[in-house]
Amino acid sequence: MDPPAFVDLHLHAEGISDQDLATLAFFGMKAAVTCASDAGAGTAAELRRHWDDLVAIQSQRLKMAGIRPLVALGVHPARIPWHGVDDLLHRLPRYFDDPKVVALGELGLHEGGNREEELLARQLRLAVSLRRPVIVHTPAREKLARTRRLLAILKSSALPPERVLIDHVSEETLPLVRGFGCWAGLTLQPGAIDVEAASSLLRKNGAERIVLTSDIGEGATDLLALPKAAEALREAGLSADLCRRALLEGPSAFLGSVQVSELLH
Repeated sequence: MDPPAFVDLHLHAEGISDQDLATLAFFGMKAAVTCASDAGAGTAAELRRHWDDLVAIQSQRLKMAGIRPLVALGVHPARIPWHGVDDLLHRLPRYFDDPKVVALGELGLHEGGNREEELLARQLRLAVSLRRPVIVHTPAREKLARTRRLLAILKSSALPPERVLIDHVSEETLPLVRGFGCWAGLTLQPGAIDVEAASSLLRKNGAERIVLTSDIGEGATDLLALPKAAEALREAGLSADLCRRALLEGPSAFLGSVQVSELLH
């Protein structure tokens, strides 16, 4: 039997070896969004080099492994340079001339505060003008408070909630995120959501605007989290349709630019 197909809306390809990318393709990964990360925080020039690497090098590595390469770019809240932010945001829209660049991300709040909030609001305005979705980070610490503040900022923006994926949600923040109308990402990694918790949440809530993500390539992660989840969800008695929506159809619908039919041929 062929492995179940899936799309990962949040990984960091620069932290994944060529062999591991090939393994992911073998186990059913059809497309992946490699997101701008918080690793290597430094200058604006270093962040531009990181963006260039994602578009030119990491996307090619994904393609060579047999995975459709997609890229999300932005200034992570834990990687805000002290100088050059205006220039970064001036340059950012030009990257979207490349069709592989499909979203802004990771954006969000980390420690919180005026500086992070102002930058988030500016990047949300860019998302509106570029007509692109956003992938949003929520931190492990004070997640509920940060999520509430994040939703308040989103409410004051012109970006439709259905264009926003709030990732790393918890059982506590999931109802807030879905109630606001955003997509919710259940990140399958140690210290976040495990497969059993994801199964329980999907059984209780369905798969409407809920997707499974991995965040592999950064920190303590499980390379095969999503293919393992597909099998575990079936063993837990969830329908094949629900699993398909959480792992393939939902991510494709969020992006809009990725059609399921294209991925399966």
